[in-house]
Amino acid sequence: MIMELILVVPAWSQTTPAPRKTVSSTGPNSVYIEQLGNGNIIKIDQVGGTNDVGGVAGSVSVDSAGVSTLTVVEPSQSNYGTINGSNNTLTLKQEGDGNNSQYSLRGSNNLYSSLVTGNANQTKLTLGDANTNGLRNTINELINGNTNMTLQNIVGSDIVATTDITGNLNQITSDQKANFASITNTISGNSNIFNIQQIDTGVHTLVLATIGDSNSITTQQQGMNNTTVNISTTGSNNAITVRTSNSTVVLPVLAIPR
Repeated sequence: MIMELILVVPAWSQTTPAPRKTVSSTGPNSVYIEQLGNGNIIKIDQVGGTNDVGGVAGSVSVDSAGVSTLTVVEPSQSNYGTINGSNNTLTLKQEGDGNNSQYSLRGSNNLYSSLVTGNANQTKLTLGDANTNGLRNTINELINGNTNMTLQNIVGSDIVATTDITGNLNQITSDQKANFASITNTISGNSNIFNIQQIDTGVHTLVLATIGDSNSITTQQQGMNNTTVNISTTGSNNAITVRTSNSTVVLPVLAIPR
């Protein structure tokens, strides 16, 4: 087995390896990890206070305006980020106060990189589920700003998702349950909401470039046909809904104006 675990935190730290759970804290900071498999590499760099990494327990609620709220449960020895499989790489860096990150990686050859700079940002990631591994997935997040949130549920193979956020109060919820799917989402602005779905057997590609505030964009790519959606917006208070499928869209959703 090859395992590399790098934790960088200022001041005091504590490591509790058995059973491959690692706790690292600076004041209120905490990191809880369980690894099962071979060749995993984890690098975590926290600067600031009240940051949480790991701990997959929690809940998500959505109000009538489409705004999601992630309620996390503090990581502990019974609530920790989970990695099952081999050749996974997780790189996470948080700077600021009150950031949360939850993750669960299942499968092989996954790469997840996240850089969070700012305050009160939240990320939540799942690759695979109890029945299906997520293979050959590459997820990159870059968040600069405050109170941004990304929720990603990925069950499938050969999926790429790249997110770049500059601004505050942006929210992304993505559901990728297709094979051979990709998302590139670049955001410059505040209070934008994105709801993204890619499912079924088609090869789905989505490119989003948003400049402005209080935009609401919903995309649903379904079916067996290959689809490409490219949305570029400049301005504010736009509500955009795009649906693609070779048959009737299942459970259609409308973008809610901000």
